Amino acid sequence: MRRLIINGRFLTQRLTGVQRYALEILREFAKTDGLQAIVALPPDAEAPQEGFDGVEFVRVGKLHGRYWEQISLPRYCRKQKLPLLNTGNRAPLFFRSNVILHDVVYLEKLNASFSKKWIFGSKVEAGNYIPRAENLFTVSDFSKSRICHFYPKAKEPVVAYNGHEHILRIGTSPVEGLPEEFYLSVGSVVPHKNFKYILYLAKNNPDRNFVIVGNLSESFDRFLKENEIENCYFTGYLSDEQLMWLYKRCQGFILPSLYEGFGIPPLEAVTVGCRKIYLSDIPVFREIFGDCAKFFDPNDYENTVALDGENTATEEAAQALLEKCSWKRSAKIIVDTIFGEKE
Repeated sequence: MRRLIINGRFLTQRLTGVQRYALEILREFAKTDGLQAIVALPPDAEAPQEGFDGVEFVRVGKLHGRYWEQISLPRYCRKQKLPLLNTGNRAPLFFRSNVILHDVVYLEKLNASFSKKWIFGSKVEAGNYIPRAENLFTVSDFSKSRICHFYPKAKEPVVAYNGHEHILRIGTSPVEGLPEEFYLSVGSVVPHKNFKYILYLAKNNPDRNFVIVGNLSESFDRFLKENEIENCYFTGYLSDEQLMWLYKRCQGFILPSLYEGFGIPPLEAVTVGCRKIYLSDIPVFREIFGDCAKFFDPNDYENTVALDGENTATEEAAQALLEKCSWKRSAKIIVDTIFGEKE
């Protein structure tokens, strides 16, 4: 029996893309024959209930946050003498373990999106645990190339894509106050997500409606008022059920990001049947979504991208994307790599 400890600190955090990855990979571990997954939980973590039969959840130590991760967790792993998998861009600094690093956004020139304190802390931590990693994993060939660029002496990362199956388990819940027809965008409203593009798209296309699942910033609110734009809607944070409702009803999905490690929202949209996908022309989107999207220049605020016309994705291309981006497939890649097995 192969036994693997998983860093459970992600269960103390809000569910965003990184935490989603950890949760879904763990769900697949629970279904993997010959594998005993042991989740080490901080004192303030809650174990997920449904779909994790067979996973062992063990509460470890009395510390919290990073102190727990740096002291309590490696102490427990040393006692158990088992390999450790860290799924959330963080790892113990002085314990050799397996690390999933989604991106190296803290080393890219995106300072406007993050605080100096966060960037500095990320650089210091990653500079210690990445060179020591037993195995490195990441979510795209693009992220792999950036990790290799910044950490040439580290072990070469293994690519294990994000998956899509989670969205199929989610029901729907209506979102009030929106028009019947709209184009959808999803993501945190930080500069490198480039939602300014959507504001200009709304300004230049007053006959269409645009919905952004994110919080309305002061600068965006000012732009909307100064330009008298009434066809752009910010929903704030939504539940998975509300997001599912939007995916199923949108006329098309648009993501104008300047930088991504992967990009889960367009994959979710394709999964539930959206076949009009419009993405910024950046390397990672070309890699992942190739034949399923129409690409545009994210710095073209004249918005020459055409939103009308035939579907950007054929059913054949959509199915190929879903086969490629599967939690089951990625979990197998991770387990086989850690335990030295090949497909």
